[in-house]
Amino acid sequence: MMTVVMVGHKGVPSRSGGIERHVEELSAALAMRGLRVISFDRKWYVEDESPIRGVIRRWSFGIRTKHLDAITHTLSAIFLSLRERPNIIHIHGVGPALLSPIARLLHPRARVVVTFHCVDRTHAKWGWFARKMLWIGEAFSCFFAHRTITVSDGLARYCLDTYECQSSVIPNGVRVERGTDPVHLEPFGLKSKQYLAMVTRLIPHKNIHVAMEAHQLLASRRPELAEAYPLVIVGGSAFTNEYEHELQTFVKDYPHVVMTGSQFNESLRALQEHAGVHLSVSSSEGMSISLLESMAMARPVIVSDIPENTEVVEGDAYVVRTNDAQALSHALESMLDLEAVERDAMGERLRKRVEAKHDWYRIADQTCEIYHEVLPPKRVLRYAA
Repeated sequence: MMTVVMVGHKGVPSRSGGIERHVEELSAALAMRGLRVISFDRKWYVEDESPIRGVIRRWSFGIRTKHLDAITHTLSAIFLSLRERPNIIHIHGVGPALLSPIARLLHPRARVVVTFHCVDRTHAKWGWFARKMLWIGEAFSCFFAHRTITVSDGLARYCLDTYECQSSVIPNGVRVERGTDPVHLEPFGLKSKQYLAMVTRLIPHKNIHVAMEAHQLLASRRPELAEAYPLVIVGGSAFTNEYEHELQTFVKDYPHVVMTGSQFNESLRALQEHAGVHLSVSSSEGMSISLLESMAMARPVIVSDIPENTEVVEGDAYVVRTNDAQALSHALESMLDLEAVERDAMGERLRKRVEAKHDWYRIADQTCEIYHEVLPPKRVLRYAA
């Protein structure tokens, strides 16, 4: 039986974060195919080590600070995985990929696969030293991995142009449960299809402040629309307390924004499924899972014009210039002026596109193929179809 160790993420089951959702769904789909999948999780992020959907879970250990959390937990996971005798060490993210040379040294019989999820060094929360380390992590993702996986065509072009690395493109997938009860909206004073939603961590590059400014501009022109469709921000901070404080200060002076904090399970799904419109207007992404989930729930979306967004929606969404609050404000007005049936039709087209291209089981099959390709022929192991 092939043993795959997942490292670099915070843990499963996912509580927040696109990489965590990716690892959870991919790991479960691989386990269904007969692989022995081990996830090294951070105790502060998840509650126990019980198996989840066939995935074996172990604790990693580290220093919980903004700059040391990911790297120290990944380092301990690589050491602790020695007892698991893995065939594949699958590292997620360019920061943890800084340790890919150590993974190769400690596990000479294993193969190292890195998934390049995003160009993290462009994110505003990092200082110069962290950006430098993330840049080195990008290079290591391409040079020290036996295979580099990118989640979008845009990232694949980036790796090829910047590092002359021909990566394997395997997109993010999506799995949603529809039919949630709108009663879960009541604690926030919301009504189904009568609000705009952003489901994201509170990080500057996600451009929540731009969305708030755009909504305020809408209120100055069309106060009845702004009042009828408040902006709802679903998510918590990620070592970004200062940015969160700035957003909360804005909300104190502007009544048409609701910040729910981190939400999980039925509450999260209800806030996603019953939104009138979803916004995904960040300035940097790999491939947004929250955007894919919105589309899978047949909700219309407004996205920023970064390639990683436009590649997903393929023309069936409103696309606005990145960091342009004025353009976003006019897009909101245009979207909300549509009849509800037109917005629903847009959402339905997006749902069909997601179902055709972003199925986790097909993604797991593609990932299995990568694993078998990088293993030496005499050590290729079969998995259940």
